[in-house]
Amino acid sequence: MNTKVAILGAGCSCAYGYPLANQMKAHIIEFAKSVESSAPKLHKLARNTLGLFDELSAQGCPAQTLDDLAWLIHQGKIPVKPGTFKDEHGYRLVEDAKTMVSAMFLAKESEPAVKQLAGYRSFLRRIFPNATRCGQALSDSPWRVLTFNYDRLFEIAFCQHFVVDPTQAFYGQFVLNSGLYPLAPEKVEIDTSRFSLLKLHGSVGFSSVEEYGECNHYHMTPDLLQHVPITDETFFFGTGQGIYSTRIKPSLIVFPHEKSHLKEYPGNKLPFRAYIPAVWRAAAEYVAAADEVNIIGYSMPEPDWASMENLLNHAKPSCRIVVQNPDAQSIAAKMRIRFPALADKITAYPATFGN
Repeated sequence: MNTKVAILGAGCSCAYGYPLANQMKAHIIEFAKSVESSAPKLHKLARNTLGLFDELSAQGCPAQTLDDLAWLIHQGKIPVKPGTFKDEHGYRLVEDAKTMVSAMFLAKESEPAVKQLAGYRSFLRRIFPNATRCGQALSDSPWRVLTFNYDRLFEIAFCQHFVVDPTQAFYGQFVLNSGLYPLAPEKVEIDTSRFSLLKLHGSVGFSSVEEYGECNHYHMTPDLLQHVPITDETFFFGTGQGIYSTRIKPSLIVFPHEKSHLKEYPGNKLPFRAYIPAVWRAAAEYVAAADEVNIIGYSMPEPDWASMENLLNHAKPSCRIVVQNPDAQSIAAKMRIRFPALADKITAYPATFGN
């Protein structure tokens, strides 16, 4: 089987109401308005995150994206309140932002555009041609899908495209093969011999909690008929939950700079410490086996260059790297400069997602 890899970016989802990185602040403003009366805790998180954007701008260090915001907090650009540890202060601010964006993205699943998903459904027909049975299609497909997106649009389109067996773990080995299992939440296992959807920066609807010394992962499965309720109860622990009472449920979302922290501090207790290394190991294995890597709707933002270089350096000499984007020529040119060893592999295909 000639293995093919698709790497999806924000350009795949922006047509369905999801923000590109530099549009994030405007979307947070709208989200804050929408939950002001219905979810006061989420509203506070959104207003606090907007306040961080304003505070950084007033200091002469404006953040253009959420990744920028998290990085500048990590660098200590937000003053620490008296009596608060610097690292703990920054960690809490970033966790608040992650929970807020998780709620905001899940809220967008109820928008009319998400019912269509023409680009994603066209992409599914491309990677599962002439397939009617879900199980057979997954076992036969040569494709492996890696996504930098937090949203669940691929999963929703997948549920629209196939009849999914509800007795199978949706993110487990025999369906999307994303590494998560509801009956074994401490486990992150991926079968690299078959189709897989790997969420390289984590996902909305995923959370991770430290329990009895283990990092346990939990997730919601997309439901086409019943949307996730955007309430405080969905994103915060209730009372009577021990040390977690009334606290945020830690989102399994990872900003680019946080991946290096895992290597520098192997004894860390970060909620994504088991998930991220396993996902990136599998992604590297997929790229190493691929005859073709398609980079679709992804503009190669600066914070991701190091991770992408490490990933693409696993490509074998005969592998072809195809950049599919309306601005494909420009992105391919930048990649040839930044990755000179890969220059002769890279080709540009100016097109929108799904075409």
